[in-house]
Amino acid sequence: MEEMGEMQEMKEAVAQQLRELNRRFYDEFAGSFADSRAATEPGVERILAHVEAGDHFLDLGCGNGRVALQLPRGCHYVGVDFSAEILALAKAHVMASQAENPTLQASHFIAADLVAAPWPELVAEFSTRYDWILLRAVLHHVPGFEHRCEIVAQAASLLAPKGRLALANWQFTAIPRLRKRFLPWKTIGLHVEDVEPGDYLLDWQRDGYGLRYVHLIDEDETRRLVEAAALHIEEMFRADGHSNDLTLYAVAAPTP
Repeated sequence: MEEMGEMQEMKEAVAQQLRELNRRFYDEFAGSFADSRAATEPGVERILAHVEAGDHFLDLGCGNGRVALQLPRGCHYVGVDFSAEILALAKAHVMASQAENPTLQASHFIAADLVAAPWPELVAEFSTRYDWILLRAVLHHVPGFEHRCEIVAQAASLLAPKGRLALANWQFTAIPRLRKRFLPWKTIGLHVEDVEPGDYLLDWQRDGYGLRYVHLIDEDETRRLVEAAALHIEEMFRADGHSNDLTLYAVAAPTP
């Protein structure tokens, strides 16, 4: 694809370094990060309003599993995350809530790196086709445009004929307080030439000090990711935060 050729290619060693940086962050700050998240967001609620009872739902980058507890009764839920620590919190959170008020037909959690692990094979053990696949706040932690393309394409291959893929990505550059926390790449021994346009190093200052890699996935890149996976966007909108522009959402379906 012509646009892909225009992107700066990231060396695999750099991509691996950035993935490991994020893995260490989420393992170390799993509890603090989970505590900092709200139970839900308006944008997520808008998407989940279309999920039907009994649907098979795949949550890629599930974090603490909060989406599982918002699904209609009887849904089959599979959550995937690369952080063992945050995945342990997700399992405990969902199991405790389900014990008090069971709503899910089944829930499963898988530890897997969406770039390096054969996760499509792992999730296919629970369902070969999913009615909904959510990639919320995960693609912007995946270094390398080609890797992001591959993940979206792999997810698309698991959709049911009338399934939907929902993307949600943090629009952090629009937030002044976050822009103040951008750090130079030399902080982790890299140069600006090592990364792609839209890549940033962001610090964390809650219950300690940490670093995360993030990438700005704007409307243009969202469209390119979706089109490369042979999907089409049915709806794109912004929501969350005080000005309703914190997160960019897109709902995509298989192209006829």
